[in-house]
Amino acid sequence: MSFSCRRGQNPLPSSPHAAPRRSERPSERWRHGDSAALAALLAREAPRIPVPEATPAEYAPESLVRSIRFEPALHFQVELGPRFCVRVESRRRTPLYVVGGRDCWLQVGREPALHLRHGDVVFLPRGDAHRVFSDPGLPASSLDELLARSSGAERHAQAGGEHSVWSGGFYRSVELATHPLVASLPPVLHLRAADAAPWLRSMADAVRWMADRRAGGNGVGVTEMLVALMQHAVLAWLRNPEVGIPFAGSPGLELCDARLLTALEAIHDRPADPWTLESLAALCHMSRTAFATRFRAQMNLSPMQYLARWRIHLASRLLRERRLTLQQAADAVGYSTGAILARAYKRELGSSPSHVA
Repeated sequence: MSFSCRRGQNPLPSSPHAAPRRSERPSERWRHGDSAALAALLAREAPRIPVPEATPAEYAPESLVRSIRFEPALHFQVELGPRFCVRVESRRRTPLYVVGGRDCWLQVGREPALHLRHGDVVFLPRGDAHRVFSDPGLPASSLDELLARSSGAERHAQAGGEHSVWSGGFYRSVELATHPLVASLPPVLHLRAADAAPWLRSMADAVRWMADRRAGGNGVGVTEMLVALMQHAVLAWLRNPEVGIPFAGSPGLELCDARLLTALEAIHDRPADPWTLESLAALCHMSRTAFATRFRAQMNLSPMQYLARWRIHLASRLLRERRLTLQQAADAVGYSTGAILARAYKRELGSSPSHVA
């Protein structure tokens, strides 16, 4: 087994003047650093990347999904071989995986194992501990042990091949938990390559190439591509809740109600406004009771809980990225005093805003 990873800043790209190792079609030369071939590939694939179709003004989930922008703390590529069983402990890490090579399975706790195929994308927004395996009877290796003795992936696994190569990234669960849209997600989002439009296969191929340290992109651009994949996974769930896989005992998701997007966009665009349950319901032309019931069924949070989570998420970013004072952050997100913001932060996340790095 071998593993490659990058922490912090992306490495410098390989020389664009390196000659291809063998004669290949133009559509394949991008894998070996031919920037012109890569540009041609992207130009060819551009029409296949999903462009939102014309929709009513009140139904624009893309604007919500764009707010989900988290940089992975670690991105990686690991070759697991023909037979493997790997355990991944939580350790406050939320994984996004791009599956390559042979079929395998992912199991969270004692839940039924999820069958994965080449090109599938899997996002575990809660960061639950899980196993990835081709044979459940094998002794489980620790992901941390693989990290400690990693030396780089050596092959680009193909569909139906004997080896598995997984690429992806780990996000900080604490940061993701402050985003109410992420908090409302089911435990597993699974984008199936067999069911998806061609853009998913193109993005999955690009991630595998970018994460390849030896014959690919050496990590350049993989952070941005992983963010895009995360956003598309959430967008797919907003449009089709069957993408999400709830655990036993977790609330089931009803079909998406497009009317709720009006209230969600208002919360995201104007968090400091003095929103009430009545004013948000009025935006959606729904009664207070119907709005509250539908909102909780779809988002797994009440409207006012969602508003509080979004305000706290924004305040956390302001405190961390712009170094505002607690009072300045409170003014920006709709709390009258810093003390009230601190209490809301503690109530929602169980910690004080003083712990924000």
